[in-house]
Amino acid sequence: MPSPRYFLSHFMPFTGYPYTGEPTACNLCAARETVTVAETDRRLKTLRSIACAQCGLIRTDPMPTPDELAHYYAHAYRADYQLAFAGGPPRHHLNRSAREAAFRAELLAPKLKPGARVLDFGSGSGEFLAAVRARGCEAIGVEPGRDYAAYARDHHGVEVLDDAGDERFPAGYFDVITTHHVLEHLRDPADVMERLARWLKPDGVLYAAVPNMAATGKPAHERFHFAHVHGFVRETLDLAARRAGLVPQTDYWREDTTVVYAKTDAPVPALRSPGLAQRLAVELKPVPAGAYLASGAWLWPMLRRNAKAVRDTFAPR
Repeated sequence: MPSPRYFLSHFMPFTGYPYTGEPTACNLCAARETVTVAETDRRLKTLRSIACAQCGLIRTDPMPTPDELAHYYAHAYRADYQLAFAGGPPRHHLNRSAREAAFRAELLAPKLKPGARVLDFGSGSGEFLAAVRARGCEAIGVEPGRDYAAYARDHHGVEVLDDAGDERFPAGYFDVITTHHVLEHLRDPADVMERLARWLKPDGVLYAAVPNMAATGKPAHERFHFAHVHGFVRETLDLAARRAGLVPQTDYWREDTTVVYAKTDAPVPALRSPGLAQRLAVELKPVPAGAYLASGAWLWPMLRRNAKAVRDTFAPR
């Protein structure tokens, strides 16, 4: 559990987060020129987000250091982000995860044949691993969150690694790799996608899903959160995939930033998306934090999130 002071510092509006950070180049294209797209987040806390002027990938600035990010995930993330105060995953998370796992397994069913090797990178509490194992697949997960990894092992009997570096698996080992709402949490998402692509068989598929920063229908503040140190739109997720030698597999359903990719031998194009950063700066520019608070426009998103948590807590499993 985090100290009360550290935990509360993640909720107090109009203040910064308890970290120092460091400037970084774009992890996707290595450019350093940027455009500011936001100065606050969903809690009306100070959090600067910038978009790479060359490719459009959004990142937190300054970027938390590896140690700062590790400390946050070890001591505050689950309680801060999912209200998991008792160590293990809360019921609303388990219900939500079970629904998502069933959807993902059905989407990937053509590849989830008995004996297929499947990796879930960021496997959480293990519901997707259990779903694919039930289809006769060899399933393994990678999950650095110790409480959630322990839950997956204890309740689903699945294999879960704490981490997996470049040499953990040989090239071309897996038929299916999935990473669901993980890349946005990483300092090096484009590098990780390259690693996952190396582990994929030539005819394998990689499912990647991240929050869509360009989604409409909610205030701009709602798109930003300290846990999400990178932000993707359709164009930047596809650019990261192309850098890794992947293209969308058109036989599968897609919804913007939920995509099934396949390998390609085509040359990697220039990692550019002209004008995207400027467009995002306009589209994501929020009203001033004080005016947003006074307007009461924040109330409905907060109620909606809480209502979803209550619904998922009491939904039958």
